[in-house]
Amino acid sequence: MVCFSQNVKIDSIKQFTTNEIDSICKKNGRDIISEGRISTSIESKIKRNQTKILNGSGGFSYKLYVNHFNKENYDKLSKIEKRKYDFDKYSDLIKGDYHQAIHYENSYSENIYGEFYYFKTSLFYVKIKVIRTENNKEDISETFNLSLSELNDAKVLKNIFLMDLKGFVNEKNNELIKIYNRK
Repeated sequence: MVCFSQNVKIDSIKQFTTNEIDSICKKNGRDIISEGRISTSIESKIKRNQTKILNGSGGFSYKLYVNHFNKENYDKLSKIEKRKYDFDKYSDLIKGDYHQAIHYENSYSENIYGEFYYFKTSLFYVKIKVIRTENNKEDISETFNLSLSELNDAKVLKNIFLMDLKGFVNEKNNELIKIYNRK
């Protein structure tokens, strides 16, 4: 397997494709991980005028991947120089993964997967997959592959889950950037 990260010049400002970024992430592994728990409630109609509140709980995780674009020079340094080396100066956020899973009382569950692709710590492409499972029913899923311009141009992105995709992407992007900046 050829990894594209090996073909890039030092201090390069090349914008990678999503496939190249995935290749770099596979080679280098994740850099930062953050996890947490979620508790939520939804209102569900059971009959014409009756509703039922369903409580759910689950968790979420963020995984961040960075590209160290000065590796060739780093490898040439002495052990003492390597200890003083500033990785942050020569690394950029290239991808963030988000996963959220919530399980409700009535055997209903929801999983959301997000892949956020970056160039110089600015979002340029998003992949989102939402999967809902109900007891004794087939999974319902929907996938979105959106560039930043497509995301910004659309007033409302139609989806079967009535989810505010723009709001979701903005919220999770802000969280990923916040986690990245804490390093």
